[in-house]
Formats: sequence, structure tokens, C-alpha cells
Amino acid sequence: MSIQQIKIDSLNDLFRCIGLSSLLEISGWPKPGNVHRTINFLDTRYEHFIAGAVAIQPVFYDFCKRIWENVPKNNKSFEFVNLGQLFYEATEAMMNWQCGGNVILGHILILAPLVASATICLAMNRKLYDDFQYYLRKIIDDANVKDTILLYKAIKSCNPGGLGHRVKYDITNEGSINELQKDNVTLKKIFEISKNDDLISQEYFSGFSITLEKGLPYFNATFEKFRDINIATVNTYLKLLSEFEDTLIIRKSGKDAAIRVKNLAKKVIGMNGIATKRGLRLVREFDMELQKEKGKLNPGTTADILTGVIFCALLFGLKF
Repeated sequence: MSIQQIKIDSLNDLFRCIGLSSLLEISGWPKPGNVHRTINFLDTRYEHFIAGAVAIQPVFYDFCKRIWENVPKNNKSFEFVNLGQLFYEATEAMMNWQCGGNVILGHILILAPLVASATICLAMNRKLYDDFQYYLRKIIDDANVKDTILLYKAIKSCNPGGLGHRVKYDITNEGSINELQKDNVTLKKIFEISKNDDLISQEYFSGFSITLEKGLPYFNATFEKFRDINIATVNTYLKLLSEFEDTLIIRKSGKDAAIRVKNLAKKVIGMNGIATKRGLRLVREFDMELQKEKGKLNPGTTADILTGVIFCALLFGLKF
């Protein structure tokens, strides 16, 4: 499948891509270590993820409509996109509509700039892949300290696990927001500071290089080969996990644990993942091994990045 240009034509199609990307990622089976169709955690169920994904859709709808209406008069600077407002409002919706805690904050963070870029491309009728990539980078570059502050408020509101502590701008420190304001720490700057500790931060800093340069081509090639959306979803997850140490695992269980999970992923993706009977059996065994740790070996950041990969695949013409 070509990724030379965006294949959708309307905001309605864009809204479908947003919803489908979250739901397809959540429903991929079996993604080792995640909550999925046949595995729940103690307090968080598969249905909580579905509820969270549905709950954020109206917030994304308003986000896209606002961008669409403002692009003609603000196409020199994209500060008006207000990524932080989307982070905060979508997180509130996610938390208000289910009782499983923070289920898809990562989806929100990954999708926000991708969706904003796609909206600008549609509004300006500039659909080439290079246009999409240019707007994506500019949206992140133009985000300001208000976006950073709202990001912190969004994260605090859902109390995600394994955040750890840092000397400056520690999100658990009550004075951190004042520090951010005083130092005028833009969104790109805060992600630059945390890029070595978090794959989502690395994506923002690099212009989504994992999503666009690693995940998307592999996802498309896998779908073309097997013509099965679930195989493409799970195998891309395994491929990403085999190349990048999941930073949620690092925060919860340490770097050695993340390296071990990465090496196990290399083994199963080397056998075509779930595309063969033997591979599926090995992946299910891999899943059972990670599930023994009750969420401490959950590659949740890899799953979040996968959502962005699926969104881009849909945007550039995937039909299944």
C-alpha cells in the first residue's frame, strides 16, 4: 500500500480513523503483556479500554473542528492547535467514563499531533506524505508552555503508575507547574528532557520516527502479505517490542526486565509472530509469561505507539 498521500477526503472519515485506530489496537489478540480480549488485570478490564476509547471521540471531534475553522487565518503558526487542551479534556473524558483508571492516556498523547496534522492537511488540501510530516513537526515546534502545563495536569489527573522522579520539573512536585511557567518550558522542550526515559517523548522530539519510519512500513507490508488486520496489528506490536525497550516496563520493573521482554519478542517475531500455528502458540506462551507479573511487564508504551501506526495506515488508505 502506498503512503505517498492521504486517501481520505473529509473530517467524518478522519473521525472514523481516530476511533478505529484505538479500537483495533485494544482488540489486537494476543498482544503479550497487555490487557486484551481474553486477559484482564485485577482492576482494569478490556471493557474499560473500550469505554475510554469511545469516551474521547467527542473531544477529538471538537479538536478537529476547531483546527479546521482556524487554519485559514492561522497557517503561519500552529500555536492555536492547543495540544494541551486536547490532552486535558480527553483525559477527563477517559477517566469519567470508566472505572479502570488510566487506560489510554498514551493513545491520547500519540494521536493528538497526528490527528492535528491530518486535519490541517485536509483543510488546506495538501495531502502529500511530506505535507503531513511537515505539519506534524511544526505543530509540535509551535506548542507553548500552556500546552506543557495542561499536559502535566492531564497526567496528574489520571495518576499513571511508575512515573519515577526527576530533579527538575518533577510531575509529582506541587511546585513543578510554577517552574514550567517561570522557565517557559515548551512542549517540545519537556519532551526533549524526557526523551531518553519515555518512548512517547522520543516520538515527539523526533517527529514520530518510530511510528512513521519503523511501524507504518512494517504494518503495511505485513497486512499486504497476510491480508489479516489482527496479524498486522499483533505482529507490528511484536516487531516494535523487539527493537525498542518498552519504557513503561523500565519504569515499573527496570531496564533488565525490558531487555528480557525485547529478546523474547525477537524470538517470536523471528518465527512470523501469530501468522503461523507454531508462532501463535509461542506468542500465547510469551503472553502467559508476562502476565505472571500482574502488569509489571506490560509493554503499554509500545501499544500506544501502535495506535499511531494504525491511525496512519488508515489515513493513507488501509482497507481491511
